[in-house]
Amino acid sequence: MIKYNLFLLIASSLFLHATSCILTKYNVYIVSNLPPNSPPLQLHCSSKDDDLGYHTLAPGAEYQFSFCENPLATMFSCRFLWNGNDKGFHVYDAKWDHNRCIGNRHGVCYYAVKPEGFFFTNKYPPKELEFLCGWDNNSNKYFVC
Repeated sequence: MIKYNLFLLIASSLFLHATSCILTKYNVYIVSNLPPNSPPLQLHCSSKDDDLGYHTLAPGAEYQFSFCENPLATMFSCRFLWNGNDKGFHVYDAKWDHNRCIGNRHGVCYYAVKPEGFFFTNKYPPKELEFLCGWDNNSNKYFVC
């Protein structure tokens, strides 16, 4: 009986964990819209719990990751290096006053990186991009863009 109850407890926990992402799944897209002959975009994204590693994007390339939100704690930051520029900011933060990644029914954070800075939309595929911030350097600190 104890084994059966333990099995039910573990199975229900796994089921709840697997289904808890249905309403709170987010997709982050980072696209290099840099000129064809420019140096590649270097980026590194991480959260408190997950290091997503270092990535190199050629012009026109895309990097994408998904996550399930913990409304009290989820935050992903990315650092971008390109052509002597160094910019880091939160690409998602559950503590934002206004969650810019909510669009339609799904959570989408779409960032396009251009020579003049960072552009954003919460739609995929993107229709219109809104200027978010420039490349003003911020060293090792992460600022909200």
